[in-house]
Amino acid sequence: MKRIVVSPPSAPASRAKNLVSQRFFNLLIFIILSFFISSCSNDLSPLPNEVNETPKEAGLEPSATPETSSEHPETETPVSEDIPTIPTFETKLFGSYTYGGVWSGMAPIYELETNLGQRLDIVHWFMSWNNSWDENLVNSASQGGRLPMISWEAVGAPLEEIAAGHYDSYIQSWAEGIKAHEGLVYLRPFPEMNGEWTPWNGQPELFVAVWRRMVTIFDEAGTQNVRWVWAPNVTDEPRIDSNLMELYYPGEAYVDVLALDGYNWGTSRTWSEWTRFEDVFAQPYERIAKLGNQPIWLAEVASSEDGGNKAQWISEMFESTAFPRLEALVWFNEDKETSWNVDSSDAAIQAFQQSLASETLFAGIGQ
Repeated sequence: MKRIVVSPPSAPASRAKNLVSQRFFNLLIFIILSFFISSCSNDLSPLPNEVNETPKEAGLEPSATPETSSEHPETETPVSEDIPTIPTFETKLFGSYTYGGVWSGMAPIYELETNLGQRLDIVHWFMSWNNSWDENLVNSASQGGRLPMISWEAVGAPLEEIAAGHYDSYIQSWAEGIKAHEGLVYLRPFPEMNGEWTPWNGQPELFVAVWRRMVTIFDEAGTQNVRWVWAPNVTDEPRIDSNLMELYYPGEAYVDVLALDGYNWGTSRTWSEWTRFEDVFAQPYERIAKLGNQPIWLAEVASSEDGGNKAQWISEMFESTAFPRLEALVWFNEDKETSWNVDSSDAAIQAFQQSLASETLFAGIGQ
């Protein structure tokens, strides 16, 4: 919002001469007092500055960049914001999904941060539509300025029923819960919708209608601190024209963050081969960049150890300049289908540590 400065009205003409005389008299008094004070200045000493102003008291806006300290005091409390805004970051953000994290407490998050030597900017976890809004979970994840990102998966809730309004009260409860939360919440409904392994795949028009319905319910509830993350898979599966990721896009008015999920499977599967970081994301990045002007995140990213040099893959990921609109990278930290985990080898964890400590972190920002 622009600050409007209103100039005071000028004095009437009849008062002009009186003002001149008065100003001359005041000037004369000022000169006499200044001479008197300067003659006594040798007897005066400056007072110590005992008050350290907070940024708010000093008239400064709080930094939008979350803290990156690796300390984890038990007394940490969530960061609150009087007016939620989409933060603008001078450097890209690094976050992670960590197996067991948040659901079993923050210990797995703290352990990962200790291994990385840096506090996570984004804490990611999954919740199904069988789960109610849980303020305690979100407060834990938000400690120390971390940003919570929830993958909100409609397991057991068919799109047809959501579109028909059968889940409106449930959506409303989440809208009210997030509204009451002090801070931003990044909500990622129905990820990888263009992948045939998800139950919300295959009906793009219905998907769009459901997404818009959710956003409208949140808007009507006055929930201003939610950020909607739309995250297709890097490839359309099946690779047919009726399943293009673009068909699932609900529109710029309904999406705050454009995101992608992509992995280097290496040779861990019979159908896969070692793929460089930039090769995994180059084409899908170009596609989603055309959909809107929103920031772009990699909401899930990881590499296998099989078939190549994972440490080099990690280093090249951080050094890449190929994706200028990329604002955040969220690693999938779990030894699941293959060795996605950060500490799958000494070389892998060292590559993370060195890259995160480097001043050239995410070299492509703003280029």
